[in-house]
Amino acid sequence: TDPGVPAYLKSLVNGADAEKAYAAFLEFKDVVKKNQVSSPGPAATAAPAKYDAIDGAAKALSDASYPFLKEVDWLSSIYLKPLPGTSAKDAMKAIDKMIVMGTNVDGNILKAAAE
Repeated sequence: TDPGVPAYLKSLVNGADAEKAYAAFLEFKDVVKKNQVSSPGPAATAAPAKYDAIDGAAKALSDASYPFLKEVDWLSSIYLKPLPGTSAKDAMKAIDKMIVMGTNVDGNILKAAAE
């Protein structure tokens, strides 16, 4: 686990599940990074076979993360506290970047993946 994760947070869930979810997330990140789309293609009706690696990594991430996510107390007051080491402005900039990235996703590929 990243040393920046406070022991307190890990103590709220099953540590082994958290480690598996984190490892799967890092693997998923690497697979997606290796399979970047260089230019937009035609509208997708089904995800091309070249995305099989991403599909496999996404399934592994989902399988590894589900037990961990079931244990998270989503009603905890910790979500109301400021993120350590960053300002609210910097956190909002990061969220804005994620939203902008999300708007650039090919909706047809997402739709095909969901079907």
